[in-house]
Amino acid sequence: MIQKREKVKCPVCSSKFIPESFHFEKTSFDQIITKGELIEFPNGKHQLELKPFTSFRGAFVTYCPECGYLIKFAAEIGSKEIIEDPSRIKKLGAIKEFGKTYKFKFDSNEKPYMDYTDYFIEQVDNIKKSIKNALDEVNFDTWGGSYRKWKEDKSVDSFKFLIHFYSTLIDYLDSEVEDDSNNKSLVQKIEELSLPKNLEILTKDVGKLRNKIAHEIYELTEEEEVLVETTFTQFMQYLIKKQLTQLNLNKIKIKPDYDFINIEKIKYEIQEFLHIYLENVLPIKGLFNQFLIPLFKDLGVRTPDYNP
Repeated sequence: MIQKREKVKCPVCSSKFIPESFHFEKTSFDQIITKGELIEFPNGKHQLELKPFTSFRGAFVTYCPECGYLIKFAAEIGSKEIIEDPSRIKKLGAIKEFGKTYKFKFDSNEKPYMDYTDYFIEQVDNIKKSIKNALDEVNFDTWGGSYRKWKEDKSVDSFKFLIHFYSTLIDYLDSEVEDDSNNKSLVQKIEELSLPKNLEILTKDVGKLRNKIAHEIYELTEEEEVLVETTFTQFMQYLIKKQLTQLNLNKIKIKPDYDFINIEKIKYEIQEFLHIYLENVLPIKGLFNQFLIPLFKDLGVRTPDYNP
């Protein structure tokens, strides 16, 4: 049975509502045997006995928020099924009627109606899928793979990371800049991206540093390493924000019939998902406070109670 996407109508007060929840009630309904008249005769007697065609086992229970009436739906419905070879099954539970042997075969049902949890999860899952699809386009393996090695593998020095970062940056600029990008300088390409001013300056400085070390043996100073890492993290934030801004996460709308869903809880779940996703692809130090909180605020999904 497919869960219905509609409101339940109370049979007592006729109000319509989205169930807050369903509870599963373990029940065992003994079938009432319907008996005909007992007729006795010398050395014998006869009485017709019939069990109902269907039986019930278990129930989904909800209640009407208006009048409190409990509403039950069968969780398992059993119907009579002929046993072709009665000798192969236990006699317990077998039914003999009209010269044939039957048993009840039970089929399980889903909850008959979607409840609050179902609607909430559906809304959140749809948003998370759109977020994942958008972020997968960033290609974190290319951007973040070398960064992870730089931070976790001592054999990968700052020079190697800078070379890889710069190369990836050039490829990205070429893919974004239109009209004869081969004849444009790095500075021109950066300016055409319309980056935030601070990031534009950082990116240009990294380009100058790359050109500097390309022509001489050079070991990056601590200050230059900070420049490279700061540029990388801010550029990642730029790419992520660019992908997610188009999803309008700050303007999540709920259909009028589903206005019982709490928007703030959806925002919380979005933050949790982004936190887990980005933590796995970007091993940035201080990711939550220095990277995610500003990102959440920019996207308009920051909630005061989010504290993983």
